[in-house]
Amino acid sequence: MDTRSKNSRFTLPALLALVVSVALLVLIMADIYRNREYLQRDNYFQSESFNSEVRLFVGLVKTVHVDFADYERKTPEQKLGKAAVEQFQQDRNNAYQEIRQRYADMHPDDAAAKKSEMIRELDEATAEWDAKFKQMVAEKDAEYEERKNSLALRNPSFHYYVNDYKTGKIYSNSHTPTDAELSENARYVIRFPENSDQRYGDFADINRMYQLNQWSGTFFVPKIPDGYSQVHADAAYFDAKRDRLRGEVVLLIVTLLSTAVLCWFLHWNKGIEQPIVGKTLRLFRRIPLDIRILLLFPLGATYLAMIFSLRFFFLPMDVEHFFTLGFMSLFTAYWLLQVLEAWHMYQQPESLSQQWQRSLFARLKLVLRESYAHKGLFFKSSLLFILTVGFGMSAALGLVSIAKGSEELFVLSFLYGLFYLATVVPYIFRRLALMNRIMRGASEMSAGNMQATIEKIHKGSLSDLAHSLNNIKLGLKHALEEQMKSERMKTELITNVSHDLKTPLTSIINYVDLLKRDNLSAEEIKSYVDVLDRKAGRLRVLIDDLFDAAKMSSGAVELHIEQVNVSALLNQAIAEFSEKIEQSSLKFRVQTEQPKIMAPLDGKKTWRVFENLIGNALKYSMPNTRVLIDLIEKQDEVVLTFKNVSAYEIDFDAQELFERFKRADQSRHTEGSGLGLAIAKSIVELQGGKLLLEIDGDYFKVTVVFRKSL
Repeated sequence: MDTRSKNSRFTLPALLALVVSVALLVLIMADIYRNREYLQRDNYFQSESFNSEVRLFVGLVKTVHVDFADYERKTPEQKLGKAAVEQFQQDRNNAYQEIRQRYADMHPDDAAAKKSEMIRELDEATAEWDAKFKQMVAEKDAEYEERKNSLALRNPSFHYYVNDYKTGKIYSNSHTPTDAELSENARYVIRFPENSDQRYGDFADINRMYQLNQWSGTFFVPKIPDGYSQVHADAAYFDAKRDRLRGEVVLLIVTLLSTAVLCWFLHWNKGIEQPIVGKTLRLFRRIPLDIRILLLFPLGATYLAMIFSLRFFFLPMDVEHFFTLGFMSLFTAYWLLQVLEAWHMYQQPESLSQQWQRSLFARLKLVLRESYAHKGLFFKSSLLFILTVGFGMSAALGLVSIAKGSEELFVLSFLYGLFYLATVVPYIFRRLALMNRIMRGASEMSAGNMQATIEKIHKGSLSDLAHSLNNIKLGLKHALEEQMKSERMKTELITNVSHDLKTPLTSIINYVDLLKRDNLSAEEIKSYVDVLDRKAGRLRVLIDDLFDAAKMSSGAVELHIEQVNVSALLNQAIAEFSEKIEQSSLKFRVQTEQPKIMAPLDGKKTWRVFENLIGNALKYSMPNTRVLIDLIEKQDEVVLTFKNVSAYEIDFDAQELFERFKRADQSRHTEGSGLGLAIAKSIVELQGGKLLLEIDGDYFKVTVVFRKSL
């Protein structure tokens, strides 16, 4: 426990270290991947820059030793070459011919007069062409010097030995190297022509040239140059980068191990459950899910671009390194949060559903759906918006037409403005007036003025709203009346309960006082005890009914549903009351459609319904009348009907008999509790049925409907 407590103090630093470690890991891997070619041995000699140097050097060797062979001992004409000299002479002769032809076309008298001018012009042309010839030779000399010097500058980088088998000449800047010398002194060797090594695919044209000219050449880079060598400098740079990348590979391994250790430590200490992680995720989830999804591509592209463009692995270390690592750590923390949130939504799909419901797309969809719910209002608002935008555009068009002097555009803009001002603006003001009227009416209603009424004008959504508010007012007024009625009924309920409980309790107290007398006979004591027993039973019935009514109204009743023969249950209930029925002057007429009528019911609770209905019929029916009981079966229902003539005048709504302690006997002379019908109705409704009352004068009818399937 102590170890875990100590480790928990390091959880936050470990989380920060993990983010930095992952950011550093990404930078290392990106740099290694970007410079992966430098990891190869002699990587410089496989590079395109080295191939370019080889091509240039081989070309210089050919140019200096072959194309400019014995150049310094050649005459000017030989330096330029036969083709160039012939072309020069032809151009010069054409120029001379043009001058002569120009004078030949003149009149003979004019030609004689201009002869001296022609000779002078030819002399000038000769001097000009001589100067041009010397310039061509000078340019050729400069080219030769440039090529020769360029080759001399590269001699420290390459040693070469070229044998021309046709002429027997040797071109070299060193002696003929042996294989042993090449192995000892050469860092890299290239031979032409060569057919076996695939690396010479880059020099296929050089190979072909050496084959056609029957040359053989050996070019090699010495391990130690004779002077400055750009090739050796570039090779040293490539070697330095390779050494650096090797160090990065070691750093990559160390960083991977560190990241693994940090992950294990955070897993063991439940780092994800730390408050800082929870708070960060809550802030992160404030960004709508669809926005996060849309940002994945641009942020991912930005992240990759930063990884492959930021400079990090260079010396000496300075502030730029810390800035780069910090910046990358922030981005990396964002992506780690993305991964953590994705894993959370994978494990808890309901979180994905909840976040999607809060997304901008879902909200916009809901807004559009709600906006379109009232199509008339939606289209009117859209039309007003379009017309208003059109008015703004027409105003702008009018200004443009004034600037350009276009009368047609101005007239069009003016007519649309008149239309907007004549139709749309009055309509908007009428709607605003109605809205203000609705707001005033709603304010009066909220202040308690139930007499306030919003006058409905014309048609439309706002007019319908005014009508709805008026209906709400009526509904609220009705609700207040119902509440007052309920309060009155509660008062009556308390009064009735007090009266019904007080009557037997008062009798019990009085007879107990009588029993306390000393001069009572055995017969008096027996009569008093009988009264006490009867009143106590009455009090028990009242309390049991009240308890049952409370349970039924709260729904805290456990039902045991099974297939019950309703016909048999009714006949059994009638049989239980047979003695009381015989003692009464009532005639019970029971008719059942079939001896077996089945329904899914709780038998005990349904028995209580029959008991209450039969008991009510015995208590409240007019003497010497008939009680008619009918049980019929329909396709989906079982219907039980009780019909009798009431012994008491029923001058109130039949539904009030379902209220607790409500009796047809308003004087409360009978022993009923007033809870029988309320309890029966609750039992029937709990089983999915219905209990209905109908009163026609003194004629009383109860209908019980049971469902045949739940």
